[in-house]
Amino acid sequence: MTQTTDFLVRLHDLAVVRIEGEDAVDFLHTQLSNDISGMGDSDARLAAYCSPKGRMLGSMVVWNETGHPGSPLLALVRADILEPLLKRLRMFVLRAKVKFELTELAVYGATSSEHTESDSVWRVMRHDSATRVSAPRTPDGPARWWVVCDDQTSATALASQWGLTEYEGSAVWHAQDIEAGLGWVEQANAELFIPQSLGYDLIGGVSFTKGCYPGQEVVARAHFRGTVKRRAVPGYCEVAEGVTLEAGADIFDAQHPRSPAGRIINAARVDAQGSVPSGWYVLMEVTLSDIGHADFRAVSAEGPAIRLLALPYPLEFTDDDSADKA
Repeated sequence: MTQTTDFLVRLHDLAVVRIEGEDAVDFLHTQLSNDISGMGDSDARLAAYCSPKGRMLGSMVVWNETGHPGSPLLALVRADILEPLLKRLRMFVLRAKVKFELTELAVYGATSSEHTESDSVWRVMRHDSATRVSAPRTPDGPARWWVVCDDQTSATALASQWGLTEYEGSAVWHAQDIEAGLGWVEQANAELFIPQSLGYDLIGGVSFTKGCYPGQEVVARAHFRGTVKRRAVPGYCEVAEGVTLEAGADIFDAQHPRSPAGRIINAARVDAQGSVPSGWYVLMEVTLSDIGHADFRAVSAEGPAIRLLALPYPLEFTDDDSADKA
């Protein structure tokens, strides 16, 4: 990993929703791709919220607020999709005793190179002043947490507590998400991808045994029939000043320029640091058979090259994929 470590940064693009009521767990379990009812007190769950066609309308990280019986749930979501996401969820509440409330909790991202082995992913650690939820990381990268606390809690106090440096700008954190293979649904890419296209089945975001939820038939069919042909892979690209890479934008293969070769899921621009030049980290959905063979380009087939980064998880190629590469 080439980016800054041991830092704490405010993540203004993430919001926290409280879901409470005696039917909250059961309701959310029937709406999301992961097993919410089987979640332990110290567990978090990554999950997709899908349309009936299996396309992701939202993504979230869910955990129990207090860890006590009957505890409300908290969900971490991208702020720009919050309003339509909650509006749709409320449509299906009907007679269930559950309500959704946008909280004023602050969200930070934190990394620590001193905890590379101590924190497993999707674990919840509660402290007096904040709650930490462990986030995906690269195999050899630093521990990463979302830190959720009262909006009045001092970032300086949190950083001092864990021996971290306060950092301005969230691009480095989002670049680390990309390196770790964690894709988010945001406004620009809503309803473009199925969960497997973002690798949610590979990083703990899909249960294939939990029962029905919107889009479950499509997601399960792709899994059990082995028809997942497009996957999320991280890349790095240096572009001219003023050029912006955006979620949902097409990417291209210079060897086959007539049609797009995939789409950007998320993108983050990181400024130059020492000998590392400024550039864009992109998580992109590509065809499996193109990995290791395509000459990926941003903007157009003649645009700047996208260099694939180390895959954060193993990918399985079917016989058809292997034949395509031969």
